[in-house]
Amino acid sequence: MKVVIMGSGRIGARVASSLSTDGHDVSVIEPNRRQVMNLPRSLIDDGLITLVIGDGSGSEAMLEAGIEDADVFLALSGNDALNGLAAQKAKSVYRTRRVVCRVKDEGLRELYTSLGITVTSPTALVADVILQTVPDMP
Repeated sequence: MKVVIMGSGRIGARVASSLSTDGHDVSVIEPNRRQVMNLPRSLIDDGLITLVIGDGSGSEAMLEAGIEDADVFLALSGNDALNGLAAQKAKSVYRTRRVVCRVKDEGLRELYTSLGITVTSPTALVADVILQTVPDMP
């Protein structure tokens, strides 16, 4: 499976590492050269992760990362607006089959979901896990 990930923060780097180790073709787009330090250098050097330095919502970086052949696009930067823009572009312009967008603002969930984008929120996910650990109250 071909996966393009925008963002190499802690979440993006972990997802990229796991997917590439599992044998998927992974490209990561990241504008900040310091941020790429989250990615395991060995996976980049071995060609298991293709790194593109650039704007993840820009056509040039998306094309260089292989968006035209991607099965999945993951917008995982820490910027809700950038994630939304890139996710919409991947879905509508490049017709990427599966698009996931990370957002902190839960108010954006309905908007992006209506566009066929899967929305995930780290805050909601952590809250759900915590609530599952609390025993049922009488």
